[in-house]
Amino acid sequence: MALIAYIKTDAVKKPTTISTAPKKPKPTCGLVTSNIQHGELFIFPKGRKKERTRLRWEPKGDRERELPAGIYSVMGYRHVAKAADGAPWIWSTTSPVYADLFVKAGETVHFEVRSKIRAQARTITKGEKRRVALEFKVEPRLGTTLYRKGRRIDITWQCLDEKMKVLAKGTMRYG
Repeated sequence: MALIAYIKTDAVKKPTTISTAPKKPKPTCGLVTSNIQHGELFIFPKGRKKERTRLRWEPKGDRERELPAGIYSVMGYRHVAKAADGAPWIWSTTSPVYADLFVKAGETVHFEVRSKIRAQARTITKGEKRRVALEFKVEPRLGTTLYRKGRRIDITWQCLDEKMKVLAKGTMRYG
């Protein structure tokens, strides 16, 4: 109840969303492009974290987004894709500050993001006990969450020996 009341206050400001190219760029602004085909880039002016902006791209839309000249901190991005069955998949990345974006008036800057997810598994053995750790990353220093049909997906795993015998199996929990 207290959380809902807090969210409704001005303390939690929704990010500004920029989802189209400017008709006529302003001389004090620069343009940002990205290889994100369908998704968003989350930024804020350096040192002003409460002034968040979301740059959004749609699959068939224009590619340029206008921002006032300055240095922006990138705190993550989101990719949207469709599975073979048509179900939407989203991978979302976050970090307090991942990278800086330098926007110069009258110029275009391109922000390239990785679009492949890397899965890494490791086992830790202590006596007869084994612990399996799974990590999904798109970029170093970025937390990654996978969604299918709007929900976090459960990742099942198996630990096999050299003869492919299942030694352990389970479902990954986020955190």
